[in-house]
Amino acid sequence: MFKQLSAIIKTFHLLSLDVVLGAILCNIMFWKLPAGNTPVHQLAVIVLGLTIWLIYILDRLIDNKKPSQHPTQRHLFHHKYSKTLWQSVYTIALICGICMLFLPMYGIILGMIIASFTGIYLYVVNKITKKSNVHFYKEPITAVLYASGVWGITYLNNLTPLYFITGFLFLLIAFQNLLLFSLLEFKKHPDDCHTLAHYFGLKNSNIIIFLMTFLVIIIGIYSITIAEFEYQKSVFIIEIIMSLILLIINQYDTFFIKNDRYRWVGDGIFLLPLLIFF
Repeated sequence: MFKQLSAIIKTFHLLSLDVVLGAILCNIMFWKLPAGNTPVHQLAVIVLGLTIWLIYILDRLIDNKKPSQHPTQRHLFHHKYSKTLWQSVYTIALICGICMLFLPMYGIILGMIIASFTGIYLYVVNKITKKSNVHFYKEPITAVLYASGVWGITYLNNLTPLYFITGFLFLLIAFQNLLLFSLLEFKKHPDDCHTLAHYFGLKNSNIIIFLMTFLVIIIGIYSITIAEFEYQKSVFIIEIIMSLILLIINQYDTFFIKNDRYRWVGDGIFLLPLLIFF
């Protein structure tokens, strides 16, 4: 029984469904601002989850076409089931296309903008070599696209300064997460890694990760003091905890690199909104 459950969880992780679930939970968290009782646009949440899953599947499948790609567990899984996953890509894309027609106009426009930039990004990544300097921009570009999708549509529904701050902190956390993963991959494979951490170097990457946590804590605490609703304060607390966990992973990298624990825990931080839903 335990082995079967472990296999299901591992498959769930290899398919990046934990990342998708995290994005959905964070999106719902932002929808419910400011007081925790704002209606959630359920169709928008579904489209977001499917779109993020589509991007992750495509990213792995495209990576596998490159002979120089380092064979991670996720890439090997996507290679093994590539035929089924390509069929899934077409199906998900069709479902998303149909569902988008029923979203609010601002959601359709934002979705088309994000989809266009994502398409350009995937096309460029597919064409460049592994040693290209374009890879240095992967983390910031991905962070902006991810934060825009998860938080962006909810901000357009509630244009307030404090709401903007929640999104800015989320962007910092997304970038911190990606830079951390990049840094630990660089530590694992120093001769086979061409990412932003490689460009910054170990020392500067560590400093940047620390500074982002410092910014999240300072801005988060200030926002808590001026927030009107308890739910808003809870969101800022969750974001502070997210950033602190990423900093802890970096501080104890030797432990978290083993068996890719950093990926489980680093992606798991986006499940923390569950703490304020009940």
